Amino acid sequence: MIRSLRAYFLSRALREKLLLFAFVAIGLLWWLSSFSTRAGGFWRQQRTTTANLEEQALWIKNKTKIEETAQTAAAQLDAAKTLRSNELAATLLQLANDAGLKNASLSGQPTTVQNGQFAIHTAAFTIRNGSWEAIQTYYTALQQKVPYIAVEQFALQSVPGGQGQDNNLTLSLRAESFQVVR
Repeated sequence: MIRSLRAYFLSRALREKLLLFAFVAIGLLWWLSSFSTRAGGFWRQQRTTTANLEEQALWIKNKTKIEETAQTAAAQLDAAKTLRSNELAATLLQLANDAGLKNASLSGQPTTVQNGQFAIHTAAFTIRNGSWEAIQTYYTALQQKVPYIAVEQFALQSVPGGQGQDNNLTLSLRAESFQVVR
C-alpha cells in the first residue's frame, strides 16, 4: 500500500506534488488546530475540577470546626428577634424616620426564599434627598441590627445639579433578614 502510494506520488508532476503536499499540510494544520482546542478545553476543565475537589476537601477537612462555629453562632441568635418580610420593611422605614430621612420608600415588594427551617427575606430600599449626616446615622442604626438584618447591596449617589445643597444624596440598598420558621 505504501509502495503504491509512493510510486503514485513520484510519478506526478512537480506542481501536483506541491498541491498534494499543500492539501496534506492544510489538513494536518486543521487537525492540529482542532486538537489544540480540544486539548485546551480538557486542561481548563481538569484545572477547574481539581480546584473544586481541593476546595471540597478543605471543607470536609474543616467540617468539625465549621459545625462548632455554626453551633456557637446559632446559640447566640434569638429566634424571637428574627424578622418576617413585613417586619423587615417596617424596620427599614422606621430607622429612616428615626434618622430624619423623610423621602424613604421600598422599591417593590419584599421577596422571600424559604430553605428548610429558615426563610430569607430581601427588601430593596431607596432614600432620596438625604443629607450625609442623616445617612450616616441611618447606616449606624442599621448596623446595630446585625445579625438580624444584613446589607446585601449599598449604593450612594449624589443628585446631579445639587451643588451647594445639604440634602443631595440618594441611597439605594438591598437588605436581608432571616426568620426561623417553626
